[in-house]
Amino acid sequence: MLATPSPTPSDEGFCNLMRTYRVSHPSRHEFTNFDNLKDFLEEKVAALINGNGPQYLAILNFTEDNLLKLESSGLRRELPGFRVLLDEENKTAIIKLMPGIPHEVAKVIFEEIFVGERARLGLPRNIFVPTGSGRYHFSNELSKEPDASYIPQTRQGSDHFPSFIVEVGVSQSLLQLRQDAHLWLEKTNGETKIVLLIFLNIAASTLTIERWQHVTSPPPRQTRSGRLFLPEKLQLVTYDNNTQQVAGDPLVLPINLLLDVVPSHLPSSQISFGRPELLSYGVDLFKGIYGRSRR
Repeated sequence: MLATPSPTPSDEGFCNLMRTYRVSHPSRHEFTNFDNLKDFLEEKVAALINGNGPQYLAILNFTEDNLLKLESSGLRRELPGFRVLLDEENKTAIIKLMPGIPHEVAKVIFEEIFVGERARLGLPRNIFVPTGSGRYHFSNELSKEPDASYIPQTRQGSDHFPSFIVEVGVSQSLLQLRQDAHLWLEKTNGETKIVLLIFLNIAASTLTIERWQHVTSPPPRQTRSGRLFLPEKLQLVTYDNNTQQVAGDPLVLPINLLLDVVPSHLPSSQISFGRPELLSYGVDLFKGIYGRSRR
């Protein structure tokens, strides 16, 4: 899915994505052909799964045409799973590897809980349109794929962004995930209201969830760099699978940020994930990863 909105203010912080995302030289690859790209990604995803490699990589000399050719030919399906952030102007792609089970389990279980809480509040099934990992075009020739996304059904046409984004990370990727949050909140004309970061430290058996939104106080204003929408981390929730303890609950998603028009009959102004839901999420998540729960 492609969306092309009106231009937003430029931001010098994203001019050099490799620097912004802290992609080291060993994690960079110059694209020449499919086979070399496949070898590079397979090597890096194996290192990530083994716990000694980064999740975020950079592909140089890579354009949207290259990506579309991989997709139209079916060759992308032969590569390790990844999400892409494309910088067309500089012919650079930031690749976030998806290391199989941990990444997918974290996303799928959260989506199930989110759908259940939505239904519990009496929100109609179609009030959000799940747009998955569809790619969205920002201004200044950037485009990005999320891990999961939801757009209010009131937003018609392809020139809108989701109100709610979910990004999942593993290994040492929390800082890069936060850059993803900045990108969504700064580059979508204010339409993306909430970015939820789900970070798995598999070695430590811990889960970190961060809720990012626009700055609420003082009111957003244009800065020297041209940024009008400033990101802010508003909530931190953690789960330790060693002790099965949750901290920072409940996780809250304000409905007025998820929806453009809030139904008047709702019993609550927020979708809330309490301790039982978060505990269940953490336990089920690590069971899915390890095959059993660690005590």
